[in-house]
Amino acid sequence: MASAISFQAGKAFRAGWKGFSRNAGVLVGFTVLAAVVLGLLQAIQYGLVAAVVVNNPDALGGVSLLLFGIALLQAIVGLIYSIALLNGGLRSVRGESLAFSDLFSKVTEVPNLIGLQIFGTLAVLLGSLAFVIPGVYLGVAYVFAGMALVDEPQSFVDALTLSRRLVTPHWFDVTIFLLVVIGIILLGYLAILIGGFVSVPVGFCMIAAGYQQLLVLADNNIQTDSAE
Repeated sequence: MASAISFQAGKAFRAGWKGFSRNAGVLVGFTVLAAVVLGLLQAIQYGLVAAVVVNNPDALGGVSLLLFGIALLQAIVGLIYSIALLNGGLRSVRGESLAFSDLFSKVTEVPNLIGLQIFGTLAVLLGSLAFVIPGVYLGVAYVFAGMALVDEPQSFVDALTLSRRLVTPHWFDVTIFLLVVIGIILLGYLAILIGGFVSVPVGFCMIAAGYQQLLVLADNNIQTDSAE
């Protein structure tokens, strides 16, 4: 029986960078816009709290609902941002040239993404409580679930299952790959934070390239097994 082909991190890095370069203006521009919107919402929150504390501390309870609404809006913007970059990264890696509006084509998957994050986080947490190792395994195994969610219509449970199935045969290689991607993103933020506007979408594209490679590997291995 032929051995399964291994995941190649270098190939994913190159494909991710190529995909990012194809739509760099759109991806970076969207990241900057999202950061500005989130920053403005945060500033409004701080401004409201400061104004109430200084001028009328007794009214703090009265603005709690407004503060909650702003926090909820921040969460929604963050989810849309994630979906947009997941979608944009995957389509860029697959050779598409994107317009700004194309990033929002999967925005209807936001409820599914919420379920994915809640369910996935709980699974990782429970796994971590069970001797740590299961949580570490699931934390890596579920990392491509978001890509699966924007790739084709499916439930968040199916997306998590697909990600785990793709990653498991290549878990150690994928773990090293993810650590390098995280390092790239952190280095971008260390560049006076501005570099994060580039390193974050680059990271999404590299994750998309990793997901795409795993899909091909899974398909090739199935065909090899069938031929034998």
